[in-house]
Amino acid sequence: MKKNVCLILLMILFGIKAFAQNSEKPEAPSLEYICELKVKLKPALVVGETPRGTRRIIPIIGGSFEGPKMKGEILDGGADWQIVRKDGVAELEAHYQIKTDDGVIIYIKNTGLRVATPEVAARIGRGEAVPSSEYYFRAVPKFEAPTGKYDWMNNAIFICKGIRNPDGVVIQVWKVL
Repeated sequence: MKKNVCLILLMILFGIKAFAQNSEKPEAPSLEYICELKVKLKPALVVGETPRGTRRIIPIIGGSFEGPKMKGEILDGGADWQIVRKDGVAELEAHYQIKTDDGVIIYIKNTGLRVATPEVAARIGRGEAVPSSEYYFRAVPKFEAPTGKYDWMNNAIFICKGIRNPDGVVIQVWKVL
């Protein structure tokens, strides 16, 4: 009987210790800076009100990007297909391609949100320079690169911060480690 009680007490103690080790505060993943894209845009094509909100299409007509591991140009031909919801939040879904300085074309699908007060959204819409601290503009880019030097981009999660400027958008990209 005493052996059973001791065995049960040991199991409880080890179980508590194991639980305590697993209940430590989780550590957030680190980030590695990848690049900054300077995207040139044409004015929005406004489809109008749809069941989901106001649909607009913003053509991507070029630009450049640069970071520690890569640099090059943003190719003409992409677009950001946006829905502006009734609450004013813009749901973003951009599809475009970049070409590295060594000739590799990489496809990007970038989905995210831009959240701003109606006043700030109106200022952005009028083409004013609005500090990025006045709105929330975050997204998750997904890269599709061919086999080779940049295929590491196919196997990672990335996040980005967007900054809307009067003549385009700046996108700062980090890899989640």
